[in-house]
Parts: sequence; C-alpha cells; structure tokens
Amino acid sequence: MTPNRNWKSRLVGPLRDRLTKVRMARPYRVEVVAEARRFEGAIAVVTGASGTIGRAIALRLAAEGAEVFAVGRDLDRLNSVLAEIRAFGGVGHATVVDLAQDDQIKSFFDGLNRVDILVNCAGGSARDSHGPIWSQTMAVVDSVLASNLRAAIGCTMAASAKMIEQRSGRIVNVGSVLGAHGKANFADYGASKAGLVGYTKSAAIELGRHGVTINTVSPGIVQRGEPTLRQLDRVGATNVLDRPGTAEDIAEAVAFFASSAADFITGQDLAVDGGRSLGLRGDA
Repeated sequence: MTPNRNWKSRLVGPLRDRLTKVRMARPYRVEVVAEARRFEGAIAVVTGASGTIGRAIALRLAAEGAEVFAVGRDLDRLNSVLAEIRAFGGVGHATVVDLAQDDQIKSFFDGLNRVDILVNCAGGSARDSHGPIWSQTMAVVDSVLASNLRAAIGCTMAASAKMIEQRSGRIVNVGSVLGAHGKANFADYGASKAGLVGYTKSAAIELGRHGVTINTVSPGIVQRGEPTLRQLDRVGATNVLDRPGTAEDIAEAVAFFASSAADFITGQDLAVDGGRSLGLRGDA
C-alpha cells in the first residue's frame, strides 16, 4: 500500500487554524476597554500583579479608570506593569509586599485611605516540587497553602475592615478549577484552592450585610506566552472550546465581579476554563 504523504498536513492544518484563533483572541487593546471606565475613581489592589494573570487584571482595571496598587515581591516586574499602565494614561503604583508577613499586609492596607476593589491573585503551585501525596514534604505543603490561601485570607481581613466602614467593596479571589475537580500530583494546590472557595462562601455570608461582595474566579489552563502546536493539541483534548485560555479571559471575569453588573452576586465560584471541567473531558 502506498503511504499517504499528506497525513502531516491533515494533522497540522487544523492545529494551525487553532493557533490563528488564539492569536485573534489575544489580549484586548486597552484603548478599547478604556471607553467603558466602569471603575473611574476606584482604588483597586491586585496582589500577584507581577504574574501573567495578575498583570492582565491590573491592566484591565486601570484601563477602566481604577487607581491600581500592583502588589508583589518582584519590584522590576511590578515596575514593568506600572510602565504599561502609565503608557495608556492609567494610574498605578508598584508596591512590594511580602504576603507571608502579617505585619507587612497590615502596614500596606493601613496606609490606604480606602479600598474599593481587592483582587487576591498571588499564589501558584509547587512547580517542580509537586508530586504524589505519599512523597510530598510538609514544607512544600505549607508553602503552597500559605501563598494560595493564607495570603488571600490576610488581605481580605485587612481590606474588608475598610470596606465595612465604607459600606461598599468588591473582593475577587483567583482560584482554580483544580479546587473543585482535583488533579493527581497537585493535591496540595487543589486543597489550597478548594479552601479559597470555602473561605469565599463563608466570608460572603458575613460581609453581605455590609454592602461587600466576594466571589471567586477559577481559571483552567491559561496560556503563558505564544502557544505551540503541541500545546494546542493537548488543550484540544481537554477543553471544549477550541483554544487555550488567556490571562485576559480571566481579567474579563474579574472585572465583571468588580463591576456594578455583579451587585447582586456574592459567594460564587465562576469557572473560566473553556469547558475543561465539564464531564470527563478534564485531564487526570
């Protein structure tokens, strides 16, 4: 039988089409969203702003008029985000805060006159230290829980005190679909994000009568940098929608919860994952 020499083209062709879709869905232009200006005059705090998702959130809120305090540990990266904000006429501040230090959290929030929006985006997985639960170390578990859960609790405690005085405020926690669905070798990360959802629901019950809402946005796979054909093929096996998520997809959901359009929504967890968590399509 003569081999079909076109099999590669039949495989790569659709993947290239998918790559085109991703590029077309790339970050919104701040000039466009700036027309809405839903957060004009608001003070917004974004933790983890030096990361991919945190950066996108900080840009989005600033583009719509918020004065953004970009919080993180890497001053150079924070200054880069600040430069982007100022490039389109936004107002921002780069602030180094170690969220593992309670006194630094308190000092930072005490220095603010008011807080209208808090986005808890700081955190991450154990990266190269992740592994099976029977071989994981408690040092890594403690680190993951501290960065993903404890830091968000500390910032929420400090910010909510000001919001209660104001009788208004929006808190948005960035979770993960792993918090609801889990993933092998990431039990510590899944636990931290599940805890964040539980904390959000409990806090919503306490804060609602004070005019403060708190919700969670849970991303699926979010593309960092330009996707490769191999990555797109993997995403196609797990996502219902035909492209990986972008940081701007997450920023869009955060901006919704922070806006007046979500006035009557609190204690909720919104999966922004392209349908990855539907049925049995998610990876193990």
